[in-house]
Order: sequence, then structure tokens, then C-alpha cells
Amino acid sequence: MQAATLICQKSSEMKTTVLYIGSSLLAPLKAAEQELNREHRLELSIATHNFGASLTEDEWGEVERNLSESDVVFVIHVMDGENAARLLPLLEAHGSQHRAVVVINCMPDLMRRTRMGKLDLSRLLGNSSGKEVSRKGAKTKSTNDSEADSQSGEGRERRRVKGSLGVLRTVGSWIGNQVRARDNGNGHANTRNHTRYLKLADRLPAILRFVPGAGRLGDVKNYLTLFCYFLQPTPANIQSMVLYALKHYVPDKRLRHIKVAPPQSMPSVAIYHPDATAMFETFEAYEKWYTRNRPKSRVPSPKPQVSSPTSQILRPESQGQDPKSRVTGARSSQSRLDPELTIGLLLMRPQVISKSTRHYDELIRAIEAEGLSTIPVLATLMDNREACDKFFQVDDGPQTMDHGRLSGHRPSSMVRGARPRISQIVSLTGFSFVGGPAMNDSEAAADFLNSLNRPYRSAVSLDMQTIESWRGSQTGLNPVQAGMQIAIPEIDGATEPFVYGGLPERGVEPIALEDRCRRFARRLRRWNHLRTAPRQELKLALVVYCFPPNKGNVGTAADLDVFPSVWDTLKRLQAEGYSVDQPASVDHLRELLLGGNSESFGATANIAYRMSVDEYRKLCPYVDEIENDWGPAPGRVNSFGGGLLIQGATLGNVFVGVQPTFGYEGDPMRLMMARSGSPHHGFMAFYTYLEKVFGADASVHVGTHGAMEFMPGKQVGLSGECWPDRLIGELPNIYLYSVNNPSEGSIAKRRSYAELISYLTPPIENAGLYKDLSTLKDLVMSYRQACDEAERERLYQSIEHYRQELNLVA
Repeated sequence: MQAATLICQKSSEMKTTVLYIGSSLLAPLKAAEQELNREHRLELSIATHNFGASLTEDEWGEVERNLSESDVVFVIHVMDGENAARLLPLLEAHGSQHRAVVVINCMPDLMRRTRMGKLDLSRLLGNSSGKEVSRKGAKTKSTNDSEADSQSGEGRERRRVKGSLGVLRTVGSWIGNQVRARDNGNGHANTRNHTRYLKLADRLPAILRFVPGAGRLGDVKNYLTLFCYFLQPTPANIQSMVLYALKHYVPDKRLRHIKVAPPQSMPSVAIYHPDATAMFETFEAYEKWYTRNRPKSRVPSPKPQVSSPTSQILRPESQGQDPKSRVTGARSSQSRLDPELTIGLLLMRPQVISKSTRHYDELIRAIEAEGLSTIPVLATLMDNREACDKFFQVDDGPQTMDHGRLSGHRPSSMVRGARPRISQIVSLTGFSFVGGPAMNDSEAAADFLNSLNRPYRSAVSLDMQTIESWRGSQTGLNPVQAGMQIAIPEIDGATEPFVYGGLPERGVEPIALEDRCRRFARRLRRWNHLRTAPRQELKLALVVYCFPPNKGNVGTAADLDVFPSVWDTLKRLQAEGYSVDQPASVDHLRELLLGGNSESFGATANIAYRMSVDEYRKLCPYVDEIENDWGPAPGRVNSFGGGLLIQGATLGNVFVGVQPTFGYEGDPMRLMMARSGSPHHGFMAFYTYLEKVFGADASVHVGTHGAMEFMPGKQVGLSGECWPDRLIGELPNIYLYSVNNPSEGSIAKRRSYAELISYLTPPIENAGLYKDLSTLKDLVMSYRQACDEAERERLYQSIEHYRQELNLVA
């Protein structure tokens, strides 16, 4: 939340304070300050405070000082929380100083603090009967009197008053109604209220023409006019909003003859592109412009490379054609946007309207530089479904679903007759898909997204903390940002919580983190390729674990029988058209992984690849940092003869690999999300091999859980310096995870960008052991973990003794 201060300490100065959450108003307010001072010599100055995060005591002191000196106060988008609770008594304490307090789209208690001339919103919102509250002592008229008045000027005036107050009551209480609708009953969003709100927002400028600007409705009209400016936060409208409030409530002769421009009108939903001179209100207009202006959008046309699996896209319409006649290259000279190569982006409408789009522009161009098209859509604050309905899908009537197994191509599902125009949805709004900042209707979001049937991502712009504070924080995102932009979108089904931009400490609008935009765009391209490429060309890496390190512990996971699960997965992949050398049985798979050449290297599993130190240095840019913690490569873990060992077995286009251990076997949790440190060379080499040598198109981590997502780095909202981000790189990550462990599953989603596929826990209880059987179990566990040969021999003798005593067959 930003507090913008328009200052007036002397009689010739003016001061107002604008408190808000987000980053879209900061740049327009700074521009308004400069332009109003230049044009009207108002001696206006603007200071800002961010209410999206907790403020320090010094910052609160500055806020209170600004409030105590202000003539006009704006409070915008403050919904709840510690800052809002602390703000209420400050508004009360300094209310006598304020000539106007304008509260817009805030929690009900704050809305009631609106004071503008004779308008007191607390009286209006506090009257649940709906009767007019601004007229004290009014007598109730009879029905006959009312009928007579309806034909008179007084009756028309009364209806005008009632209608104007009704509009104001709707605007003032809408957020509160949404929250109450969430809290009462099943927690769904009040879609009807939202629709009425949008219609009202569109019609409000026309309605205002019929509201008198004088008399008792003058302040009502002024509030609704300010609300119109707020709904369309263009730089010109923000400037007019400030000037309008000053002109009507600050008695200064410099304001007397100033004319304030009426509110500019912008579409509620539209398509934006940084290279276009205007927004597009229809998909057809955007598609026509986009296909003509492709060079301006910096979208390259990659050279066809038949040998590269990423260079040839097989689309449903090309099935049955001769392979040589298919279009190669990620982009062709097509005249229409290809739904299989188009990313749908949901943008915050206020950011675009206020022209604070530098972070959006960089991400859009980064995606297009990867050979993908984009449809960047302005979404309404409270509900993204309208924009998605209008621009991301087209209704072609009933469709027949083709499962496409014989062709080896992943089909595009047609649900409820709607054909998607996009291959993925990426939300950049920072709010829930249905409900916005006031609430969350995850069931409605899930229903809609299921019908669209496209992957849903939610990336993060640092609007409630600065880029510098995020970079310097071990936690990463602050609690408000993590809750609003990570946890709530996860409930809607969003993945890939990638930080791509934010507000710099000394900036007035969000900027892009260019390296993160490029990384995120490449990840989107990799996910897109995974969806659309011929299955027989895709390479997959199945990752199993070994903890503690020992042959007997290869393939362990909570509540999952790993080897049968991997064998069944391989069988299903082969049936679905993937190129898999299927082992004859589960035991054969186990022998391939645990046996093979493992004894030759003294390893716990078969060695699939030996990576030289020179190759490791060439492929991995982080070797020098790792050497600070683990010494010169190749180190002592997962190494042999001066090289690094990659454990696993290659089965056609599927690699079943064994993830290396943490490296600190005496203290295995030492690296878990540590403030410093790094994975050992063997661990880094394993993931380097998957992406850059084997060439995996995706990794599949099998079971709960591995070590990669627990490597050092920020807790949530990772940067390029965090080791999980470096390890997974641009590789799509799929994670088979136990359904009974959502907390650590969230860690996998947030720290390794994983798509979780849940498996059920076994429907049985562990019977446990007793007496000598329990002792035997402990001895076996100690034997597995022992490294000293003398100790292992002693334990083996004890195991043999108890085996014979218990009559167990050798």
C-alpha cells in the first residue's frame, strides 16, 4: 500500500495522503505532482509509503505525521490486516484536520471513515433498512402523499435522491458484501454482485450526468466522480482525481477557476501488447494486428532442424499427413495465431491503464523470443473468467474428443464445445482467479479452469516489498506477499511461482528482472514442448532416492512401493507411445539399477555415465561456488578416478536415475534450506547430466521425498542464487507425492517448481514387531547404515545369531 502525500505545511502549500496497496498508482501520482505544479503552481509534493507489508515504527511515525498535516486523505484497496487496524485510530485522531477523507474499495470499517463535506458514509452504510439517513427528523408520508409527489417536482427530486444514494450505497458496501458472501454458507464468490458491480462501473459516468452537483447530493456526486477516476487509473485520470478532490474541498483561490477534465473511459477487459498503439477489444482485431506485426514483437523464426526433438511440432490437423510435408520450426508463416504455440497472460488492469507495464513488457518479449505467441489480457480485479471467456477460448459447438493414442500425439481436449486459443494460462495479477484481493472462490476457479483444460501458472511481481528487500531476505517473500501471491493461487491450482519483476527501492513503477523473465519464458517453452511434441521423441528422467546411502535403500519413499510403481509407469509410457525399453519384470528393473557395473565402481547403483571434470566445468556455471564448500571437483561424493558418477539406467528415451544424497551423512539435515552452503559436486553433476547431457524434456521425482527442494536458498520466491532454482534449471518437474503430506508437498511446488501428482497412502496399518524380531530389525538397520567393515562384520554375526534363534530361513 502506498501512501502518496500531496503536501501543504504553509498557507501556500497543499497536502493530501494517498494510502494504497500495490504499485500501479505510484508512477501516476508522481507524474501528477510534477504536472499539477508545472501547470497550476500548486506547490504540491508527493511522498509514498507501502502498506502491502508491515511498516517499521519509523515508517509509522512518518505516516502519522503526514496524516496530521493533510487536507485530503485517500485510502484505496486496504482490505484487512495489521496495517489497516493500526490506520483506523490514526484517521480518527486526526479527523478534525482533514477536509475530506475518501475511502475506496476497502474493508467496511475503513469505508465508514469516508467524510466529504456533508457526506458521512458511516451513516449511510450503517443503515441496513435502506432508508435515507442524511435527513434528520423527516416525516413518513402516506401512500397517497407519495403518489401525489411522484407526479410533482418534489417526487422526482426524491427519486433522484434515492437513486443516487442507492448507487453510493452499492459502491460503498460492495467489498463488505463480497466478504460476507464468502463467510456465509459455502464460501463461493457472489458472482451476481460482481456482475452488477461491473455493469455499474461501466454505466457510472452516464449516471452521474443526472446527479445534481449542488445541494445535499453534491458530495455524493463528488465521491462517485472520484470513484470513476479510480476505476480508470490512467495517468490523466489520477491527476484529475487529485485535482478534483483539492478543488472541491480545499479553499484555495488557485483552485477556484481550474477546470478538471472528465474521467477517461477504458474497456474493462481488452488485449494489450507493448508494440501496439492501442488496446484491442476483440480477439479478431488483435489476431489481425499480431500476424501483421510479428517482426516488431521480436519473435524469431527458428531454423528447421529435423534431428532436434524441439524443432518439429506435430499438431492435430497434421495427423495423417506425410511427415515431410509437416511444418517445422516453432513458428511458421501462418496467418493465424496457433493455439498450440500461444501463451495466455492475465495482466492487472490498473497496471496497464496506469502505464506501469515495464515488467509486463519484458516478460511478453521474453516469451515471444522463445518462439511463442502471446495474448496478454487485461483482467478485472475480482474475476478473471470474463477475460478468459472472451479471449482465451472460442465456442465451436459440440466437439468429439480424440485421445490420439495411435498417432503418438497428445491431443487438445475439447470441453463443453469450447476450443482453447492458448496452450497455457499465466496469471500475473497476484490475486486469486475468482475473488481478487477480497476473497477466494477456489471451487469456481477449478470448475472454470477444468473446462478450459489448460495448465495454469501464477508468476510473482514484488508489489508489496522491494526488489532489494527480497534479494536480501533469507525468507524471500514477506508473509503478505507469500499468502496472496503464492498460497491463494495454489488453492486455485496454479504452479510455477516464479518471481519475474517488482518495485525497486528508489523506483516509482515495477521493473522486470530480465534474467528471471528469460528463465521463466524458457520454462514455459519447455512445458509447451512437453504438451505438443510427438511422444516418441520426448525424453523423461525418472528420479528415485537412496537415503541413507546403501544398496538396500535405493528406491525408498514414504508410503510408496517404488520399483513396482516405476515399472508400471514405464509400461504405461510405452503404451502411450513413448520410446521405452521396458524391463521384463520389476525384479529385472531392480537388477538393472542396483546391479550392472556398480561393483566395478564401488557404487550403490549402476553407473550410467561418467562425467569428466572438464565437461562438468563446461556445462555447470556454479562449480567455483561449490568448490568453496566442497573443495576441488570432482570431490569425494559420487566420484571415481577423477570423474563424477551418474547413477542410473537408460531405458530407451527414459532414464531412471538415483538422486545423490545430501553429502553430510552424519548430519543429513545440515543443508536443509540452509542460509549458506551448496550441494556437493556429485549432486550438481546429476542434474546437469539430466538437462544438458541426457537431454531430458522433463524430470519425474518418484515418491515422497527427495533432497533437491531442500537445498540452501530462500524459503519461498526463489532467486537465481538459490540452489533448488539452479538445480532444476529450465527442466519441467513432475513430482509423485503422498497425498497425506501437503506441507512438504508445498515446499516441492514452491522450491522446485513441481507439478504434484498425488498417490494414496496404503489402506493398512503397520503391525510392528516384538521381542527378538524388533531387535533383529534394529540390527539390520544398523548394518545398512554402518560404514566401518569391522562394525559391519560384528553386526552380521549378531544378525545370523538372531536369525537362527527365530528359525528364519537364510
